[in-house]
Parts: sequence; structure tokens; C-alpha cells
Amino acid sequence: FVPSIRDIFGFIGASAAAMLIFILPSAFYIRLVKKESMKSMQKIGALMFLILGFAVMFVCMTLIIYDWIVNSMKDQGH
Repeated sequence: FVPSIRDIFGFIGASAAAMLIFILPSAFYIRLVKKESMKSMQKIGALMFLILGFAVMFVCMTLIIYDWIVNSMKDQGH
């Protein structure tokens, strides 16, 4: 069903990179550090980093899917 393994690696890489770099560290910090309130600068920064991670993952996956669509149209001669 997949014309190229490059497509699968790109999709998995986009989601895994955002998870490992942005989402998991900030989520672990928010969850594990109990002595600070959610209004502290560190937790607000971690929350912003978490939101940025989801945004990066969404944009990367959107661009990959857009690339699939554009390449499939080129292959069909459109």
C-alpha cells in the first residue's frame, strides 16, 4: 500500500522527534515536580514548551501529508 518506505520513516520520524524533544520532557517535568504550583515560571515554561511540541508535530505531519498529495498528483500527470 505504501509506494516508498521513505514516506513511513518521514511520518514516524516527525512524530517521534517532536515527542522526544518537546513533548515528553515537558510533560514529565509538569507531572513529576510536585513542589511547585502550576503558576510558577518553570511550570508555565514547560507548559508552553509542551504546546509548542504539539504545534511542531502537527505542522510536520501536515507538511508530510501535503507532500504525499502533491507527489501523487504529479505521478498521475495532473
